[in-house]
Amino acid sequence: MNSKPENNNYKENDKQNLLEKILAKIKELYKKVCDYFTDSGSGSFESSESVVPTVGEITKHGIHGFIIGIIENLVRFVVKVGGPRASNIVTIYDLNSISSLGNPKWYARVDMPHTNVPYHHINVNKAVTGLPDPHIPISAFAAETAGTVGRVLEILNTLAPYLIAVFVAYDVYLIGASAAKDYKNRSSRNTIKTIIDILMGLLGGYGGYFAGAAIGTAIFPGIGTLVGGLIGGIAGGIAVGSGGHITSEMLMDLFRYDIDDFYCAECGEEFENRRYLNGIQEKCKKCRPAKSVSSH
Repeated sequence: MNSKPENNNYKENDKQNLLEKILAKIKELYKKVCDYFTDSGSGSFESSESVVPTVGEITKHGIHGFIIGIIENLVRFVVKVGGPRASNIVTIYDLNSISSLGNPKWYARVDMPHTNVPYHHINVNKAVTGLPDPHIPISAFAAETAGTVGRVLEILNTLAPYLIAVFVAYDVYLIGASAAKDYKNRSSRNTIKTIIDILMGLLGGYGGYFAGAAIGTAIFPGIGTLVGGLIGGIAGGIAVGSGGHITSEMLMDLFRYDIDDFYCAECGEEFENRRYLNGIQEKCKKCRPAKSVSSH
């Protein structure tokens, strides 16, 4: 008769014990995070890389976002200074909208004044957008600037395949250099970290590109779409890449990835060794020659 209540009590106790274990783990994790921030600047860490990305690392994230921007512009648009009419200053063609003849349809144009529209303006193709051509009025200066920017975008689209190849080769070099350092130091953190940094910069670039292109389209359809995409790609690459750098560095430190605790073979004191930076060390920093600590 009393067996069921006893089973229920056991179940309640099991739940209570599980909850206590979970809370204990949360407290332990919280303490590790607090210790990370308090100890990292106190000197108790032997040799720690800064969690905050350097200017060089931020620049690399921005470049990854820029590369995503030129890739997207290359596969989505053709930029042509001028156009089929004498009044066209710059024309943007949409590679995703193909005519019955197999040619990309024009998406947006910047035009000089002509018979039907006696002022500088932007045309947007209804066949592409589904919206009536608004003939957006702009100043002569804005039209001239659009022509100059159009020339730059046209050159960028031409150079895009070569720029992409150069930066892919550079990323391969970075991964290879990190792998060589890891092989020397008997670690893997440098390679994993480099790959994460590259991926986060590219991911941020994609998100930033589409956000920037949407904003640019709202401001200046056509030219603004491409320029906004490039700016958004750079901004997204920097934001997400830097955020990913900080987060991954903190997590790797938190879980002590390639970080060892040893007793010094000379003085006997316990010390922390960041193997991914220094390789395997038998002595603490104060007992070993300065040249045995790898620079980074």
